[in-house]
Amino acid sequence: MTTLAIRSSAITNPPAPGELPAQVVGTTASITDGADEFSRSVIDSIVRKRGDTLSISVQSDADAIAISTQLELLLMTVGMGAGSVSTRVAPSFMDHTYPAMHSLTQALDGAGLDDMWTAVGGRSIRLVESWQMFISMDAPSLEKAAGVPTRPDTLLEVVSADQVPTKWFQSRVAPRASARGLTTVFYSTSSRSADGSESLFDRVRRSNLTKEWRDGVRRHFETTSVTVLAG
Repeated sequence: MTTLAIRSSAITNPPAPGELPAQVVGTTASITDGADEFSRSVIDSIVRKRGDTLSISVQSDADAIAISTQLELLLMTVGMGAGSVSTRVAPSFMDHTYPAMHSLTQALDGAGLDDMWTAVGGRSIRLVESWQMFISMDAPSLEKAAGVPTRPDTLLEVVSADQVPTKWFQSRVAPRASARGLTTVFYSTSSRSADGSESLFDRVRRSNLTKEWRDGVRRHFETTSVTVLAG
């Protein structure tokens, strides 16, 4: 099957073959407890167009990639006919975005869709009428490809949200995340930013826990273990 490692010219600035992050090379992830319930809650919010804001504390970046890849693959395949636009926001292109793009294209290939997906504009993947877009804080895409959507309407993922400045998110992302029924999810391995101040993730987590206490509806999740086998 053709994977991103071979079709690397389709993606902007891929690493050299020997530099591919270990968490996406032959990775098989087994995530227990909170991840399954989190994924079900995300899909339920999307299907019912509730537009929930959910958060999950993960054990590692590989953990976040495994969970988000499963969600993105499902949404892309289900939305092939009706259309679906989702966006993944992350701090670093090399540490977060490229590994996630590679993981998703491997998953698409593994699902037998290797001849159907297309990389567009270096930071977007299209599957018939479904789109998955990737945004990196440290390396914004300068290439504006015709036909690429500008706003998500299905799912917005914010990865390593403890490293995403709240002001940047509010000024650059939030204004484009106003579609009715858009589900927004935040992933992080830590609730505090590098300087020890309250992070974007910590704010979302605290808000979700407060709402849970009031109405009993779970909005924040925790993963308790992840097993990664690299081959």
